[in-house]
This record gives sequence, C-alpha cells and structure tokens, in this order.
Amino acid sequence: MKAGEKESEAIIDFIKANDDFSIFYHLDGDGITSAAILAQAIEKLGKRLHGVRPTNYEDFENGINLSDFSDTIVICDLQVLESYIPELKAKNLCVIDHHEVINHAGIIYINPKMWGDLTYTPCALLTYRLFEKFVPESDWVSAIGLVSDAGGKENDKWLREVAGKYGVKLKDDEYLYDNEFGLVASMLNSMTLQYGREGADEALGILLQTRSLNELLANQKLVSANNNAKKEVYRLREDFENKKEAYGDLIYFFDVPSIKKRYSSSVITPLSMEKGYYGKILVFMTRVNSDTMRVNIRANGLDVKLPHALRGIFTKIKGNGGGHDPAAGASIRPQDKDKFKTLFAEEIRKQLDKKL
Repeated sequence: MKAGEKESEAIIDFIKANDDFSIFYHLDGDGITSAAILAQAIEKLGKRLHGVRPTNYEDFENGINLSDFSDTIVICDLQVLESYIPELKAKNLCVIDHHEVINHAGIIYINPKMWGDLTYTPCALLTYRLFEKFVPESDWVSAIGLVSDAGGKENDKWLREVAGKYGVKLKDDEYLYDNEFGLVASMLNSMTLQYGREGADEALGILLQTRSLNELLANQKLVSANNNAKKEVYRLREDFENKKEAYGDLIYFFDVPSIKKRYSSSVITPLSMEKGYYGKILVFMTRVNSDTMRVNIRANGLDVKLPHALRGIFTKIKGNGGGHDPAAGASIRPQDKDKFKTLFAEEIRKQLDKKL
C-alpha cells in the first residue's frame, strides 16, 4: 500500500498550516500506535500537540465535550459518522481512517479506499505511509499496530522487511501475529483491558518514550497488564464455549456480560482466526446501558460484507454501525436484540445464497 500522493500532501499541508493539535484515537493497539506515529510527525513538523484522547465508538454516539480540546483535531482509526458529533462541524478537523468511506465534505479525510486501494490496511500502516519521510524510524511501531489489527496477512511483504530489519522472527501463522510484534500488540491492548481509557493513555505515553521493541518487551507495567488480561480473556472464552448460541452451523451469538465488555474484542478476534471458527461468523452482544446494546462481529475466512448486511438490517430496525467486510461493529436498542439476530441471519443468507 502506498498512500495517495494528493492525500499525503493534503494532510502535511494541514499540519503545516495549523498548530495546537488534539489527537483522538481508538483505544486499541492499532489506534495507540497510529496516535504515536502521528504525534511524532507533528513534533517533527515543528508543531505543538495540545493533548490526546483515547476514544471508542460509544463516545461518538453519546457526544463528547470538546471544550477541553484545541480547535484543530485529528481523529485516527475511527469511522466517525457526521451524525455522531455535531459539535465537530465547528472544529478544524482531519480524519485518518481505514474503515468504510464516510461523507467527508468540508474536512481533510484520508482513507486508502478513496484512491482505490482495497487492501486491508490498518491505520498504523496508513499513518506511517503518510508521514514516512518525517518519521522513518517509526516503522517498527507501525508493524506493532499492523499485526494488532490483523493486517499481517495482506501486508506480509512489508512486515517481513521490517521484521528482518529488527531481527524479529516471524512464524508461519496466517496473520503473522505469533512473534514479538504481536506480543507487544497484546501488551498495549492489555493496558486498555485492565485500566480502560487511562490505560490506553498510559500505553501511548510509554510508547512515545520508548525507542526500541526490546524496551517495550521489558516494560514491567505492560508485562503485568498482559499477564492479568490473559486470565480474564481465558475466563470469557470458556464462558463463550459454554453459552454460545448457534444459528445453524455458521453463526454463533454470545452475550458478553457488561462488566467484561472491554475483553470482547480480545476474545472474538483471535477466535475468528482459529481452526473451528475460521470460516464462521461470531457475533458478541453487550448491553451497554438501558438504551444501547453494542454488537461486535467477525467473519474471517468467509466472503461476506458485514457493513452491507448491517445497512440492510438498519432499514428495518433502529441502529447504526459499520467497519470492514470481515470485522464490523454496531449499536442497537436492547429491545431489538432478538430481531437483530433474525435479520442478521437473513442478510447473511442473502449474501451466501444458502440456508443457515
């Protein structure tokens, strides 16, 4: 993947023309590493970073108080719909993302799909490509974010080059996660799992102060968080195996307890890549509050388009969502939970032209 020339110039011009930046980033490994690369690029360009904010999709749906942030905001690794935060219209806004292309009129918007690149490109690699000439030393940070977001399979040539440069031995797993890049990705994600938004913020701070992969591997805060998170992930995975609800032999629904919501992605993502669930569809559902249920979906190994399925569903029930073809998320009303399951199965049936 090479960044579009016009888009690269546009964001560099955007940074050069402004100052006092706030970065909103998705609080996972891809978002954390993307924010780190972006922060380093802003510094290299001689500009001031006002602050950072770890962010998730519920924040955008519920609205964010922007009074504590500067007038110039860069959002990375989040599919921000204009309807999420009306207040953003008054901000000087730039979005760096790799999900579905959104209505981006009036803002600086960078997405590989805009220049016809349909390769699955995590935001960490996209951000690195945009600013490579300013922060070439951040390639290993980009590699961590790449494997964290399951991008190793489609970007293996680049990843192998970076791995060779830093002496990282890649194995033969399909997504090239089982290595030191993947271990650090797990450690960064574990900070969010253990400590929430504050953990993501601390993980970003550690990353910005670290100059090598080995330093991160030896960081005891990250090591401890990873060990503790593994225990919680193991318990939730056991819960999934015991309580999953099968729709035919293809779709598995699972209710994630609200107190374990933050562990949802750390269970569903690796499960969807493993033998037994690769080629299946996993749907994790969590009640966030009385008005909202969050849906997390993975369909690795299947030729389905999850965002298209969600659009069909939301012509019949209230909700919103999007993402990538094999990995998507949505928000629905709790009272529509059972109807969502039925409609989801119907939409998948249409795409695969088979009974479930």
